[in-house]
Amino acid sequence: MKTLKVLTIVAITGLVGATAANACPSNNGNGMNCPMHEKCGKQNKGMMGKHDKRKEMKEIYQKLDLTAEQKSAMKADRASIREYRKAQRGKMHGQHGMAGMNKFISSDGFDKQGYIDMATQRSQKRIEMRATMFEKKIKTLTEEQRVKLMTLLEEKSK
Repeated sequence: MKTLKVLTIVAITGLVGATAANACPSNNGNGMNCPMHEKCGKQNKGMMGKHDKRKEMKEIYQKLDLTAEQKSAMKADRASIREYRKAQRGKMHGQHGMAGMNKFISSDGFDKQGYIDMATQRSQKRIEMRATMFEKKIKTLTEEQRVKLMTLLEEKSK
């Protein structure tokens, strides 16, 4: 009983310490602050973060000199995707993380293939959604803007 109390105290202390250490990392030169999280001071440790990639793509699209019509069409597309995701989250409620694992666990063990199939389907849906969104953006652009986009993306990749 005494050992259990000691282990519990050690585990809680470790969790509190780890949480406190990661709650507000300092900028000690190991990485740059994330531009989208300047208030919290989170860092990107040498790798480009998700926010940086979005910022780069936003800058590229700004260089394309989009018309007001094109900007509003892209904004509407983003809004429709956002609504679709919101609807999907409502359907998937309770199926994320360990809550969705009960489908694959039985008295016989773990249905590894079923889990792999489910994860593959989710990944495929995500990829299709991204491809559809990108296709809509490309269709919105004129031919000259597409050529300019190709050159800007090539420059970025160098």
